[in-house]
Parts: sequence; structure tokens; C-alpha cells
Amino acid sequence: MPLRLDRPVFLMGAPRSCSTLLFETLSRSAHLWSIGHESHRLFEQFPPLDPMALADSNRLTAEPLQGDRGAALGEALRTAFARRLRDRDGARPAPDATVRLLEKTPKNALRIPFLAALFPDALFVHLVRDPKENIASIMEAWRSGRFVTYPSITTVNGPWSLLLPPGWRARLDRPLEEVAAFQWRSAQQHILDDLAAIPRDRRCTVNAAELLEAPRALADKLLRFIGVPMDEGFARSLAEPLPLSVHTLDAPRPDKWRQHGEALQRVWPQVAPLIEALNAALDPDTPPLRTDPPGGSGSAV
Repeated sequence: MPLRLDRPVFLMGAPRSCSTLLFETLSRSAHLWSIGHESHRLFEQFPPLDPMALADSNRLTAEPLQGDRGAALGEALRTAFARRLRDRDGARPAPDATVRLLEKTPKNALRIPFLAALFPDALFVHLVRDPKENIASIMEAWRSGRFVTYPSITTVNGPWSLLLPPGWRARLDRPLEEVAAFQWRSAQQHILDDLAAIPRDRRCTVNAAELLEAPRALADKLLRFIGVPMDEGFARSLAEPLPLSVHTLDAPRPDKWRQHGEALQRVWPQVAPLIEALNAALDPDTPPLRTDPPGGSGSAV
């Protein structure tokens, strides 16, 4: 019997939503396997999934998996994942094993219908982060030059970085804060809309604040959702402060987003309407996102 991917777990979120830190944290579990990094090349080696070839953006529905060619594409993609799987120690699974895949790539925010068709038993973890912090971090990522995804797409802000949502061509000459807000909004709206079609027991939504403030409690909650136990090695690692994620640009600081406060105020009308919907999607006992605008003094709902 060939290796089987049972109920793979996809971490969903806007770019720069702390999903890398969550992935690195959960990857310490003895019961989860991953390819060790984001799956950009794994997906985009196939022309129907590559925005620089046949796809128009990172948005993927189930359509590329239809018909005989689609079935072959799906099998090739599942095989590509299986061949790259490693556990937390770097060991490969046995050829006939049944394993739990943990996958995190920000572009997957736009691929939920595709992933649900590719893996009909998949689980989805939606991680949300305070939008002021999240959008400010997207802006910093663009400016760093470290997150270029499509160097052939030139914009007034440099080559295209991070997520490529539908409608990206209309943002090539827009200010950076508008592009960042567009990427955040596109990711969140697609996740909300697409997860609504997934059975409730196969999706959950949590706040990045939980990861930063109580990582053991969040890990316990997510492992219960995923359906694997807490092992001793993972538990020991959670007794120590979480290290900075591999994609951290500089050390976190409280209210670091305020250096982008004026830019955030300009795009806040595009952002605020989604916060209520995100808070409504959060799992019980999850702290809500703050709703106060940049420069405001309000509090979370």
C-alpha cells in the first residue's frame, strides 16, 4: 500500500499573519509531517497552477482538477507532497505509512476550493492577526525586498511581493498601503467565503494573539482539533519562550505598527468592514480582534 496522506492540515492566513510561527511551532509535534518549507515551487511547477503560465493569479478553484488531465494533476501534486515529507527530526516516512501532513503557504488563502477537492478530508486552521499589525508587516515585507514572489511583475513599489490576488493588475501603480490592504482584504474575504462551504468540524479560526501570549494553550486546542496527542518532546519545547520565526524582519515591539499610522488611517475604510466578520468566525473562547482605528482609543468587540 502506498503512503497515504490522512486528513492533511492547512494553515490559512493573510501574508505576515504569524502563520510561519504557528507552522514552526506545530511542526515540533511528533505526529505531524511537512515538506519543511512553503510549497510555492511545488505548486507552480505545474503550468495550470502558475500565474506566470496558465493561471491568472494565486486563486485556484477545483476546476484544474476536473477531467482526466485534472485527475493526473491531482495525483502528481499529492505525490510531490508525499515525496518531500519529513518529520520534526528530518526522517522520511515509511513507504506504506499513513501520515498527517502540516502545510503552510500564504498563497493557500486563495486556494481553499482547490485544496478541498485535492484532499476531501482536509482540515483548515484560519489564523487571524490584528489588521493594523498585519498590514503594517505586509508593507515592511515589501520594502525589505526579501519576499519577492513574481520578479517579472514590476510596480511603483518594486517587483511584486507576497500574495497575488485576482485584480492585482489594477494595483501596479497604487501606493504601498493600498496594495498591502488589498492583499490582506483579498486573503481574508476568500478564506471567509470558502471556509463557509467546509463542514464546521473541519475548520477553526484562532487569533495570533493566542500564539504569542499562551502558546501551550493554543497548541493544546489545535492538537485536539487536528486529532493528535501532545507528545513529551513537544510539551517540553512549549515550556520555553517561542523563538523568532525564520521570516521575522526585526524583533517584535509593542505598537510597532504606529510608524505606519498615517498610511493605515488612509486605508482603514477598506479594512474595517471585514473585522466584524472575522470576529464572528473566531472559535469560542478566542480573543477578538481590536476594532479601533489607527490612532483611536477603542477596544476589542
